[in-house]
Amino acid sequence: ILIMSTTKETVSVTGAGGFLGSWVVHNLLSKNYLVRGTVRDPLDAKNAHLKQLPHASTHLELVKAELLDYPSLLSAIQGCSGVFHVASPVPSSVVLNPQTSVYILYS
Repeated sequence: ILIMSTTKETVSVTGAGGFLGSWVVHNLLSKNYLVRGTVRDPLDAKNAHLKQLPHASTHLELVKAELLDYPSLLSAIQGCSGVFHVASPVPSSVVLNPQTSVYILYS
């Protein structure tokens, strides 16, 4: 349950450009949250719909982050009061060491 934020809290949404992530971003913006959405490429045209959402010009920041790159995720969530993790890793190639990938995701 989301309540209206009156303190301008910043929350992070992983996978902000995806189907589920887009709806989470939309709902958070409508509740006056400052949203830091993670995407693979903030300038990619497939993320343009996020910039058209109400309040996006003042309340939305898109940042580049990869789920399998811990430092980029840490940077994206730093200073946030909450994280909505709705992204799912989609490897661009064959996963050579699935055990390592699981370790990175769940450690």
